[in-house]
Amino acid sequence: MRPLGLPADRRSPFVEIVLGLLLLGGLTLLFLPAYSPLALAFVALVALRHGAREALAAAVCAWGLLLALALARPRGPGMAILRATETYVILCLLLAGGIGFGAIGLAHRRALHGLRDRVNELELELADQGVRLLVAIEEKQEIEQRLAQERSPGSRP
Repeated sequence: MRPLGLPADRRSPFVEIVLGLLLLGGLTLLFLPAYSPLALAFVALVALRHGAREALAAAVCAWGLLLALALARPRGPGMAILRATETYVILCLLLAGGIGFGAIGLAHRRALHGLRDRVNELELELADQGVRLLVAIEEKQEIEQRLAQERSPGSRP
């Protein structure tokens, strides 16, 4: 087990970021006006799954993808995109979304970790009570055996 109870067989967040960026790039080529909501949804998904640090990396990568796709278009306004305020507003939205959703994801993981710790404590307490119950049962059986021996007719002097 890794920290916070995450299984060790989970893929690296950066593999998921790369796969998400490829999907985001493909969707962006098809639906450029929907880039901002798609990118924000991608960053939110990464943030909720992995945390704020990975979400910020995804936000910067998604913004870089927007710039790369915009500059790579032969008919696109390459430098005009760098001068447009919308480009930087998208970056701010992505970063704010990464921080916000990352905080939500972190709070959720901390709560989940606290609950797992509480379950472990309760399991240990239940095991202790089970051991005490077994000891009490054994003592009861010993007392019953002594009483049976004392009451038997052959044991009296």
